[in-house]
Amino acid sequence: MIYDRINHGDGFYEMINNIKEGLNKMLRLRALRIVRVSLFCLALLLVMNPVFGSVKAEDNPAQVENAVKSTSDSVGQSMTSERTVNGTMDCSYRTHVQNVGWQSFVSNGIISGTEGQGLRLEGIEVKLENVSGDVGIEYTTHVENIGWQNYVKNGVMSGTSGQSLRLEAIKIRLTGADAENYDVYYQVHAQNFGWLDWAKNDASAGTEGFGFRLEGIKIMVVPKGEPAPGPTERPFVTTNIQVVYQTHIQNIGWEGWKQNGELSGTTGQNLRLEAIEIKNHQIESNVGLKYQTHVQNLGWQGWKEDGEMSGTSNQGLRLEGIQIQLTGANAELFDVYYAAYVEGFGWLPWVINGESAGTEGLALRLEGIRILVQLKGSAAPQNTENELGSMAQLVNKNHSIPADYVPGDLVWVNLPSTRDTQLRADAAQQLIQLFNGASAQGLTLYCCSGYRSYATQSALYQWNVDMYGVAGAELVSARPGMSEHQLGLAMDVTSASVDFDLVENFGYTAEGQFIRDHAHEYGFIVRYPQGKTRITGYAYEPWHLRYLGVPVATTIYNSGKTMEEFYGIY
Repeated sequence: MIYDRINHGDGFYEMINNIKEGLNKMLRLRALRIVRVSLFCLALLLVMNPVFGSVKAEDNPAQVENAVKSTSDSVGQSMTSERTVNGTMDCSYRTHVQNVGWQSFVSNGIISGTEGQGLRLEGIEVKLENVSGDVGIEYTTHVENIGWQNYVKNGVMSGTSGQSLRLEAIKIRLTGADAENYDVYYQVHAQNFGWLDWAKNDASAGTEGFGFRLEGIKIMVVPKGEPAPGPTERPFVTTNIQVVYQTHIQNIGWEGWKQNGELSGTTGQNLRLEAIEIKNHQIESNVGLKYQTHVQNLGWQGWKEDGEMSGTSNQGLRLEGIQIQLTGANAELFDVYYAAYVEGFGWLPWVINGESAGTEGLALRLEGIRILVQLKGSAAPQNTENELGSMAQLVNKNHSIPADYVPGDLVWVNLPSTRDTQLRADAAQQLIQLFNGASAQGLTLYCCSGYRSYATQSALYQWNVDMYGVAGAELVSARPGMSEHQLGLAMDVTSASVDFDLVENFGYTAEGQFIRDHAHEYGFIVRYPQGKTRITGYAYEPWHLRYLGVPVATTIYNSGKTMEEFYGIY
């Protein structure tokens, strides 16, 4: 046929064109198939890319390397940073439990130990697993009779084995260059407290100073910034409260920090306190302090806390009173005591937990203060005796004066008297005013006996023993060294209405009633009032006056208390 078409001319050319057209059609079909196959392969690669992206470096390093190279620099930097945080890293731990021994390892917040069985933890091992990056762990425990041990790390035992010593507290921290990318949280079950709150990153968890055992523990390591597993306010309870305080003193300035009931300020120097700062150095105790002061011309200033200044500086204004309270999650376990040394009063009794120390409305300066924080149930601190020679010094059967003590400011009293007698200068001056006040009421008082030396009192006491026997003498006469008369601050007074004698009936005379009702207005109190023999040790003596100064005498008179009761010293 080909031969025939060649010999026929036009037929030959027609055949050639048909062949060319067929070949072109075949080429177009092949090209289309190639394009289709290429598109299919490209789509398949796009679908499989996440799978390839999840392959670990150690499984297929070439693919991971190619994937990193195909990304921008910023994406590469982000991936490099994220590789230091391993979300699958585990913290495993086990404890040695009383009567049980070593328990199996647990991890990620599961309790190790026991709860509600009263069994102590004696040892612990902690380690990290599935670690990527530079992260380690170390820990220390507070052990019975030992205290805080040295830190151990990565699965080494902390505590003891075979010694029956309880764990009482624990601290755990992460180490290494990548530790900053994580937080370690831990929570303990403590005897008598139950589950305390979560601690983290080397903070103390448990108790200290109580002798309480740890019974259980939970530990978790989480990426930095994730929320805590639970409350974090109270992970640790300790008896080690380190309250410190300092005062700003007239003519001196800030004196420096004191603690544990030490005197801050002065006594007997007539220097005012102008400001105070108080704080607790033991931050982990979860006990804070707030306080406010009563300031001259300002009144109560408002609450300050944890080291802030209360009062004023460089304004010459005295502190007159103070209130102190405890704050924080463990505040209810403690009491704060504080005592103030006040102009004229000397040391006032310790007060507690927000009560007022000092004075208000009397315009008297604080001169010194003591502060002490104690565990609830502890014995209250003993009140402080005032110094020898101070106006407020207490003298009685339990608090005596040295035999050689003689006041340095004795003067003769120029008043109606049954005998010559002396008093200290301030007391004598005020006694004149008292006698003048009585005279204005048409009453005449007489001095009977003021200052008496140790030797004079010794002879007087012996005379009373001879007259009434020891038991009788003890009710009406002080032993030598135990008489207020040796202070030069006491005066026995009498009147013609009782034949210038010292008898109880004096209390029922007009002169005696004037003394009872008005002596405080001149700075004196009736030292041994009626009905107080059980406290003072002496029978009712309406004639025995004790000088304390007007503010103090008025305050005690209004309180209805004896000096023993008012100062809390017996």
